[in-house]
Amino acid sequence: MNFFKPLRKLYIKSTDFTHSYQGKDKKLVSFYKAWSYCYDFSVNLDPAFGREMKTMIGLTVKPGDTTLDIGCGTGISTFYASRIVAKVIGIDLSADMVRKLEQKISRRKSVNIEVITGRFPEALPHNIRFNSIISSFAIVHFTPEQRKNIYKQIYNLLLSGGRLGLFSAQGEIASSFETKNEIVNNLESAGFNKIEVDSVSDIYRIIKAEKQ
Repeated sequence: MNFFKPLRKLYIKSTDFTHSYQGKDKKLVSFYKAWSYCYDFSVNLDPAFGREMKTMIGLTVKPGDTTLDIGCGTGISTFYASRIVAKVIGIDLSADMVRKLEQKISRRKSVNIEVITGRFPEALPHNIRFNSIISSFAIVHFTPEQRKNIYKQIYNLLLSGGRLGLFSAQGEIASSFETKNEIVNNLESAGFNKIEVDSVSDIYRIIKAEKQ
């Protein structure tokens, strides 16, 4: 495990260049078009990534849930959740990343995953609501000014008693991400309660919150 510590910190600090991509859909689509070819390989280099993501999902979703995965990408978190819940809807801006996910769905013959290509939340069907919402390394792509509105949109999409789970990096290490205080303030402003923020595996962060 110690072998990965310096590599994790170097990788996460290197993401500070994504400041210039925040809130800019065309730049994000171009970036993920290139990265879609090696995304799964790159994140799986660090065993803590999948382990902590899986922990977040296990703490958030429940059997019978209809779950939304924001920024589903190639579906790493989507498939974890699909093993537990009744249905997962994944949404992602990148058609190239979604195409990778759709190929996996076809190969694995998954029947409880639906995928939407488009911007969150505009591309979602109207009047849809969820028991739980998860997101991994996606909120970082919104500007700090946009995030409060995004969390409010997430809050509105949850049913009463619904749960939010986030997996991301620590803003105290990489400035493109939120600090603990920023996350708590943003979630409280959106109406969430029972907010829990846990730092894990040196650089990662798991966040839980509920809508009552």
